[in-house]
Amino acid sequence: MEIIRMNADDRNVAARKIYTKADGVAYIDKTLKVKATPAELEDAYIKGMLVVDTAGVMYRPISCKNASETVTVTYVTTDTTSATTAKLATVKAEPAAKE
Repeated sequence: MEIIRMNADDRNVAARKIYTKADGVAYIDKTLKVKATPAELEDAYIKGMLVVDTAGVMYRPISCKNASETVTVTYVTTDTTSATTAKLATVKAEPAAKE
């Protein structure tokens, strides 16, 4: 069993907000300018996160996949065309391009 420990930065934190827009990229700021790193996105998922879209709607994630250093978090959104239908959406963080 792998144990995940909290660190000093986790004290008194209820959740972490990850922001997204139509590009499907994870951002750590409301202005959608600073992209999340794969490590930040995975840590936020493990310790409790909310995905916030451009309309300000918050969603809870349902899964997290780390493949080839790209972290993808899946969450359920509402389908505006049908009240009883839900859609899956993803937000991802990729490693920075090497220079």
